[in-house]
Amino acid sequence: MMGTVALTGLAGMSVGQSTLRPLPIIPMIDLIKGFDGRITLELAPSTHDFGTGVASPTFGINNSYLGPVLQVKQGQTLPFNVFNGIEEISTLHWHGLHIPGNVDGGPHQEIQPGATWSPDVPIAQRASMNWFHSHAHGKTAQQVYKGLAGVMLIEDDASLSADLPKTYGVDDFTLVFQNKTFGESGSLNYTLTETALDDGFIGETLVVNGVIAPVVQSVPKGLIRLRILNASNANFINLSMATGPLHVIASDGGFLASTVETDTLTMSPGERYEVLVDMRTVEINKLVVSHELPEIAGIRDYISEFNKRGLRSLIGKLLNEGEVEIAALTLNRQDERGFDASIPANLASLSPPDPTTAISTRSFELNQYTGADLGVLATAGDNYCGNGSAMAINGKSMAMDRIDENVRKGDTEIWRISVDDWRHPFHIHGCSFRILSQEGKLPPTYAQGWKDMVHVDGDQWSEVLVRFDYDAPKEAPYMYHCHILEHEDCGMMGQFTVT
Repeated sequence: MMGTVALTGLAGMSVGQSTLRPLPIIPMIDLIKGFDGRITLELAPSTHDFGTGVASPTFGINNSYLGPVLQVKQGQTLPFNVFNGIEEISTLHWHGLHIPGNVDGGPHQEIQPGATWSPDVPIAQRASMNWFHSHAHGKTAQQVYKGLAGVMLIEDDASLSADLPKTYGVDDFTLVFQNKTFGESGSLNYTLTETALDDGFIGETLVVNGVIAPVVQSVPKGLIRLRILNASNANFINLSMATGPLHVIASDGGFLASTVETDTLTMSPGERYEVLVDMRTVEINKLVVSHELPEIAGIRDYISEFNKRGLRSLIGKLLNEGEVEIAALTLNRQDERGFDASIPANLASLSPPDPTTAISTRSFELNQYTGADLGVLATAGDNYCGNGSAMAINGKSMAMDRIDENVRKGDTEIWRISVDDWRHPFHIHGCSFRILSQEGKLPPTYAQGWKDMVHVDGDQWSEVLVRFDYDAPKEAPYMYHCHILEHEDCGMMGQFTVT
């Protein structure tokens, strides 16, 4: 049977602990107000206590773990100095930004240890929640897991004047969800196995803003805005509210046409959504997260021990052998009056996607089973997936010196994505797109706005309508890839130019 620390991880708190941890508020850098000179982001080694009482070796970006929240505005050009203070090659990819390939931060913009990358990043797109993370070829999974990720909130004139909560840390919160595994000492663990390469690294412990869930936050009486990023390496998560529906107002690429009410919201690794919670009607509400557990030996004994110790009633419940549900964030209403407005009916002008505007269709099959011995790779790869040739797209593993597709700038295309097995998240650099079909059917209403992530599963393909408006030459191509980071590192990625 698994040890006590593993049980602690699943429960989300120490055995017997009855208090909730306070929600950490990720430091914000407000660049809308201006900046003097170049903006420094330093990738650095550090240590961080996730709530186990043990300081784990981590990476951070201007912090001990994770990066800051950068608030920026459409129309700005941001002059960054990204300094690599870790002892291995890294990059910093601006996930979701509509920018040229030479500042995208993909695998071709490597930053050597001790070196500085100085891109001038234009902010041209609509208001949206984006993020930045390591994209070093073959090393993305471990570097992101250890903390090389941050959030960028783009605002525009419409979003700044919208009747929505926007006081950071009071009624407007950024939530970064991740799944982690902790060893017997309580230290953060990342060890690849054949299963971890096959499924992606799925941790049993839910972490929110760098601390083990569940967490609690006091809020005023009014509307509360939650901007949510799933920054897990591999884990899909499902969100719901303990009381009432989720009011979804935005997806990856910006505001929806109108607020969508839904009982559950599914987020793949890399996806972002914004939701509103009405704290005028309840004194306490909880954001509930269910997520998959790793395939581990002794899971039946694990569940039995979980129930025997009474932890089910304490913080959550096991849904079945492979999934756990936890009240990840508790919102406690205080007496003071907060943002008092109606939940908006209309948000953005958003026409339905028109597939007749596409001039061509491209097909991409994600190949997970290529005959590679994942067990050998896990043993020999020093927590990296060998040379990135174990998985493929359209039968070809990622190769830095090969361009797989050439796209003409300004053209609209349909990209059709299929897989040879279970669910994968698919991401395209340099753009936002509209989903025509997801897993063989219309996407959920909350996923019918602008997106840069789509789910693909089984024998049902997904289709997106996409247009590329920025240059990506062969020296600095864009990527398309599975956003299970271990799969990306293992070669489930391709490159394309836009000219």
